[in-house]
Amino acid sequence: MPPVPPALAASPDKNTGHPALARLRRMAPGVLLCAVVGGAAALLSQAQAHFLGRAWLDSLVLAILIGTTLRSLWVPPARFAPGIGLSAKTLLEVAVMLLGASLSVTAMLAAGPALILGIGVVVLLAIAFSYGLGRLLGLPKRMAMLVACGNSICGNSAIAAVAPVIGAQAKDVASAIAFTAVLGVGVVLSLPLLVPVLGLSELQYGVLAGLTVYAVPQVLAATAPVGALAVQLGTLVKLVRVLMLGPVVLGLSLLAGQREGKKPGGQKLGRPSWCPGSSWASWG
Repeated sequence: MPPVPPALAASPDKNTGHPALARLRRMAPGVLLCAVVGGAAALLSQAQAHFLGRAWLDSLVLAILIGTTLRSLWVPPARFAPGIGLSAKTLLEVAVMLLGASLSVTAMLAAGPALILGIGVVVLLAIAFSYGLGRLLGLPKRMAMLVACGNSICGNSAIAAVAPVIGAQAKDVASAIAFTAVLGVGVVLSLPLLVPVLGLSELQYGVLAGLTVYAVPQVLAATAPVGALAVQLGTLVKLVRVLMLGPVVLGLSLLAGQREGKKPGGQKLGRPSWCPGSSWASWG
């Protein structure tokens, strides 16, 4: 009987381990790290509500700020990369889907198709206007698009979802988050002052708040002083705005994919110069 080669005798069979378990072990460190950051953000949000009466910064904002600070002070080892990548892409997409699922079909039908269509049109116009204004003020193209989507749809959720689609850098994401947070707090504090100035009813103010305030907790903070009807309408309009995140991200992704395509002669497909999704790879 021939002797067993030393390499085969010393090493166990690699096929005996289940692929799913191996993948789980590979993803666990990064996912656990993201979970710890998320848990810390949730605790800080609850602490705000306890000591300050309300959460001025929601848990998503706090999670992004904590993650940005942590990454600035400490570079995670390579073993954390797979889990962080899974959390930043797949798990984030699932979270956005569940956020949209929080809006019941019954509530949407009760609002009527005219309101839903109007909200969609307003969101698209707001993105175009905000992007153009950002470029006019000298913002880089990627940052201008992040700020436009963040303020027009759902704040930091939109920024986090759009950033990988357009290839935004960490500094662009951090700047867009900071600008959106500051602007959001300013809108929450100043918006109720428009009620006596413009003579708005609770219904009118609720729709206005839902269209302008960037996050659901901030909508609640802006509408609660006015009345229960304003809270209900503002929340409904805001959640319909959140539903626009999926189509917008899909549209930007398709535009980026078209840009990567080539014509038969090897020439890249072009797009109209007015399209904000053109030449993602060349944006700086």
